[in-house]
Amino acid sequence: MFLLILAALLAIALLLVQHNFPHLLASLTNRATATPPPVDLKSEKSRPWGTWPPVQLSYPPVEPWTDFDVDATKPIPFRPFRWGPNYPINMGIRPMPWKSWIQLDSDYRKTHAIRLRRTQTQGDLATRTLPGFRPQAMECLSEISSFLAARYPHHFVVTRAAYDVAKPETHGESLVGDAGGAVRTIRNLITGDFWDFDELDREDPEWNPMRVAGLLQQDDLACMVEGTDGQYFFQAGSICTAGFWRLQDKIGLSLEDIHSRGVVPGWKEKLKFSMERFFQKLKADKPVERNNYFFQIDDQLDWSQNTNGPEKIFDQGAKGPVPELLSASDDPSWKAPAPTPNFNDVWFRTERQSLRRMPKTGCILFTIRTYFHKVADFANEPGVPGRMASAIRSWPGNVAKYKGGDLYSPVLLPYLDDLHDAQLAAGTAMVGAEDSDADKYPF
Repeated sequence: MFLLILAALLAIALLLVQHNFPHLLASLTNRATATPPPVDLKSEKSRPWGTWPPVQLSYPPVEPWTDFDVDATKPIPFRPFRWGPNYPINMGIRPMPWKSWIQLDSDYRKTHAIRLRRTQTQGDLATRTLPGFRPQAMECLSEISSFLAARYPHHFVVTRAAYDVAKPETHGESLVGDAGGAVRTIRNLITGDFWDFDELDREDPEWNPMRVAGLLQQDDLACMVEGTDGQYFFQAGSICTAGFWRLQDKIGLSLEDIHSRGVVPGWKEKLKFSMERFFQKLKADKPVERNNYFFQIDDQLDWSQNTNGPEKIFDQGAKGPVPELLSASDDPSWKAPAPTPNFNDVWFRTERQSLRRMPKTGCILFTIRTYFHKVADFANEPGVPGRMASAIRSWPGNVAKYKGGDLYSPVLLPYLDDLHDAQLAAGTAMVGAEDSDADKYPF
């Protein structure tokens, strides 16, 4: 009997050891590392606001675009306007294909020239990382660098640190895993730029990662970080092609303040709750993208001075220059624009935006790529003029005011109507197309 009891106890002990061995091993391993181990995405649980346990994210394999030619690749023809009569006020998000996170095209050199000029001449008015948020900005830069080298291997080349389990700064990002080693240099073969992160560290331990990130690709960047109140704050970014708003007016602000001060239509009634909850709940393995659109009556991508007045004295609340400072500005004769009588003055700008949670620091990187074209250049595409006119007419009054509709609608709508009628007569547009499934958003 004694031997049977002893055997049973030994069997139970063996099972306990076998069951707990992985946890015991992990515990011993964790004591030797400088950071806690990442948690599995599926086991992530509720957490205090403002804290983010690193998650184990393995970025899906990115197919190298080996025959990609930046100068021969045309911009994606996004036409994200919907048929009326209803105008949806919502986030309008959709899942983002992993391979399309950062998109490059033949506008790269032109956009890079703008980004470089503004970065060099405006300094932290164009790109800035607020104190305390370099880890988040550095993760964004590392993820961007790794993606560019993987997706466009003939245009970007990176070198990596030797992996040391005890040194988190050597750990790779989601595309290669920790053992792949952290990106330490990146060479841009389009521009000839070379960035050595170790050298930048030696020159200035507080260098701004967003400055480099903003000069590698075509998007504006906004790094959003969760605060202890659950709100998300704009803590680092590179903003060079926004056209109608400035980094200095929004950096450090919460989503609430950014949208309420910007007088975004429907913010409190329809957007605030869903957007704030979305930011809090976004998973590292569920990136999304969206599009919006706007019109303007000049060809100024980076700053629409014709509409906004001199950038240095812009008043965000008034959406124009401070009157008493105008006489001493770089454009003292500026006057608020009148509606244009010329259809060829109207330009279309649409943003393709992505939102992606960074797995280590938990910040959300908001990328904003602006596509900018004269309306006359594409208004006669099959089905476009009728749908564009219908979309403009669907805007509620506050949306039309927000989009500056009075500056271009009087000339734009009749022109679009004539084009639409001509397409109907020629059979290149369908009667009742607004009720069909022929066109799928974002078109």
